[in-house]
Amino acid sequence: MKTINLSLWLLLFVSPILLATPTQSLQAIQDTVNSFVQSSLQPDGHYEISAAQIDSRLQLPACEQNLDVFVQSGEIKAGRNTLGIRCNGLSPWTIYSTVLIKEFRNILIANKQLDRNELISQSHISSEIRDVSTLQQGYLIESEEIINKQATRFIPSGSVLYRMHYTEPTLIKRGERVNIQSGRPGLLITSSGEAMMDGIKGQQIRVKNISSNRVIQATVTATNLVTVNF
Repeated sequence: MKTINLSLWLLLFVSPILLATPTQSLQAIQDTVNSFVQSSLQPDGHYEISAAQIDSRLQLPACEQNLDVFVQSGEIKAGRNTLGIRCNGLSPWTIYSTVLIKEFRNILIANKQLDRNELISQSHISSEIRDVSTLQQGYLIESEEIINKQATRFIPSGSVLYRMHYTEPTLIKRGERVNIQSGRPGLLITSSGEAMMDGIKGQQIRVKNISSNRVIQATVTATNLVTVNF
């Protein structure tokens, strides 16, 4: 009758357990990602963060070092982010996951319609809390940015306000009579002119001096006022 050495029999059954490679805790990966995301956001912000999606079927070698997390786009931002989780240990590996971040901020809304070229006042705007991850860049949060500016287009009531919706107001219009101030502080000469083009504050425009019929370049300073410095 054939016999089997007891020690060999035990080795055959026990060795796969003893020699099995430890696997990486998926919960540890999840916790590392969550900690990274939280530390990358503004502490005073208001966010809603979806948990990183880690495939439960993964069988990764346990990492003997701290896991390295990086953002594929370079920085965490509102919206969908692709994150890499990397082990730089003896059995290196890299996996990727996505995290959706909603960021809620007070932004400016048009509470009444604005016509093109209309001057924007405080009565035209209000603020609402919105998820900015769904908005394009350039939304406004400070009313000082848009008050007393000029609408660049028709803006329906309820619209989110963006920087593209306004420009500096037109202070001088083509064909208007303007005052031309020339000289330097303490010695200013004022003459009459005619604007040859529209102009906003700080813009250089062509102006015809009524007395000499000479066309000059002047800087728009205020409504119906341009200056020429010598």
